[in-house]
Amino acid sequence: MLNEIIKGISTALHRAFGFEIFVNQIEQGLQTPCFFIAVLKPEVTPLLGRRCLKRNSFDIQYFPTESRKHDEMYQVAEQLIEHLEFIALPNGDLLHAANISYEVIDGVLHFFVNYNLPMIKTAEQIYMEALETEVNTTNTNER
Repeated sequence: MLNEIIKGISTALHRAFGFEIFVNQIEQGLQTPCFFIAVLKPEVTPLLGRRCLKRNSFDIQYFPTESRKHDEMYQVAEQLIEHLEFIALPNGDLLHAANISYEVIDGVLHFFVNYNLPMIKTAEQIYMEALETEVNTTNTNER
């Protein structure tokens, strides 16, 4: 499911900005402006029964044309809030963003966002092997 969320983020970024998008690795000599999608620390929280909440945290980094252009980075951050509020997964499902925040570190915009998924774990089905019953009849006409 994590790869589908990354594809949804990539599609939303490409549609909104058209810049090059990197996932997992940043190439040397990259052409700016561009984005880098980093998966932070996914976690699963058990809920009642077979339910659980899967939290998928991302750091979407924006490399501007010039590292000192904070106004450009803040403008992109505001656009990211709008364009990443809902993302469409490849199967058409929509995910809503949670815990959105951003900051500029060393001339790079870091846009933090979570996409949380409530999940139901599959239950192991145990089938009966054999069932034995004993049936007796009673006479209902006797009084």
